[in-house]
Amino acid sequence: MRLGSALRRDRRAGPLLVPYVLVDRRRTAHLPALARALRAGGANALELGFPFSDPIADGPVLEAAGGRALAAGTDWTDLISSARLTSPVLPTAVMTYANPVWRHGLPQALDQLHRAGVSGLIVPDLSLEESGPWRRAARAAAVDLVLLAAPGVEPDRIARIARETRGFLYLVSRYGTTGAGRAQGADELAGLVRAARRGHPTIPVLVGFGIRDRTTATAARSTGADGVVVGTALEEKLAAGASDGAITRWMRTLSGRAEHRGRARRRH
Repeated sequence: MRLGSALRRDRRAGPLLVPYVLVDRRRTAHLPALARALRAGGANALELGFPFSDPIADGPVLEAAGGRALAAGTDWTDLISSARLTSPVLPTAVMTYANPVWRHGLPQALDQLHRAGVSGLIVPDLSLEESGPWRRAARAAAVDLVLLAAPGVEPDRIARIARETRGFLYLVSRYGTTGAGRAQGADELAGLVRAARRGHPTIPVLVGFGIRDRTTATAARSTGADGVVVGTALEEKLAAGASDGAITRWMRTLSGRAEHRGRARRRH
């Protein structure tokens, strides 16, 4: 199922949870089992990150992991093969900077991703003003181009971004890079969520950056967002050799499904 359709369907059952996994050819063979473990833990979709030599959004943990992946020879073919393995398990989006896509040609890269089962694309260094050709090419390839919105952006601009994004709106919780750090205040993030709803009432809104545990996930969802994206904390566990069972159990602490069911029972 396409990314946006799956997220809109799944949010009726509870908060959304999208884990980020860095592509590394040394873990390719394990990806199907990892994707199943993430799904068992409550993941609604998967974000595959393509390592890049000069990331602007990655914090120290993901930057170091990307460096190791590149040193191991990870390249575009590994991204395609990884997507082929994960997309039958979970709707799969790819996060990559613009340059690797341009290097392969925008229509050609999107066609390759689509054929591999990718149904979403996230490009952190792509601005709203530059996104027109990307949005047109993504529509032609049946891939949802996910746009990012950050704190400090005017509400009218958040609304514009929400109108143009597809799949979901990626709401960055704070200034800076991925990983640990203090998110913006709940009131400010709630205002951004409300602005996004004005621009596109039905688009799923997911909060990312700084989501590490039940507390940070719950705080992000308390803003009115539909769910969260978790990356750095998962990469730390993978780098430490956590088992698939441990990953599933940890994911369940983030999902919020139990508290959602509890609220639903109290309403009845």
